[in-house]
Amino acid sequence: MSDLNEREINIKINNEIKKYEILKKAFLKLYESESKASKARTENFNKLTSIIEDDNKPLDDINTLFIGEMKNLEKDRDNHLKKIMDLILPVIDYYPQKIKNSKKDLENFTKAKKNTAKLENEVKKSNANDIQAELRKSRNEEKSKGDTLENGIMNFESERCEDNKCLFLQFIHSELKYHAAALQKMSELFYNINEKEPYEDLENFAENYRIEVDFKKDLDIEIDKLRERKEDREIKEKQKTNNVYASINDEEEIQVSINKNNNKNIVLDSQIVEEQ
Repeated sequence: MSDLNEREINIKINNEIKKYEILKKAFLKLYESESKASKARTENFNKLTSIIEDDNKPLDDINTLFIGEMKNLEKDRDNHLKKIMDLILPVIDYYPQKIKNSKKDLENFTKAKKNTAKLENEVKKSNANDIQAELRKSRNEEKSKGDTLENGIMNFESERCEDNKCLFLQFIHSELKYHAAALQKMSELFYNINEKEPYEDLENFAENYRIEVDFKKDLDIEIDKLRERKEDREIKEKQKTNNVYASINDEEEIQVSINKNNNKNIVLDSQIVEEQ
């Protein structure tokens, strides 16, 4: 065990202490910045409540839906970040103590090694039985301390590799889980908002502001125009989809044509061979 490189082990231990300090600061900084950003976004959504009025009920429903759901998402984000930190920080805090234990083991080994070297020098000067017995005892202690140090370092490194991997996997899994839930909620919000038709309340809007319109003619025309715009958008979306499928079908037809031509060429080639 006396062949252990104490200097390199000491450097390794000090480096690991610094690494975990950096890792902890990085996660704390991440939580702090994400939390601040989430709170800022929530404040902005709270300010948007001022646009909710009673002039147009469907439009107000859209605003209320959007603002409410976005605030809920920010609340979910904040809770999610807290859960991540509750999982990660205990793991990060666990290792500095383990490193300190290794450092203590190193100190004990170094002390035993120095004591052995001292006794060896004394034995050279005086070959007394009591000094030799003490030297044997010191060598056994040095070996025991060395074994403890080696086992401690290897166990620590093994745990560190596995736990660091699990730490980042846990973080990624938590982020994926949050964003998947957020995507589902945003999809539902998109559908719910798309179902609302704000222009359908124009008649009540005109009545509230005493705007004189012929609802059987003028308002119907305006509503029809708005509906036509919506239908045009839907048609364009369908056309885009159809164009994609048409492009795929065209490629398939071209490939079929190429294959047919190739087959014809093969037949012609075989006929030429037979004639020759």
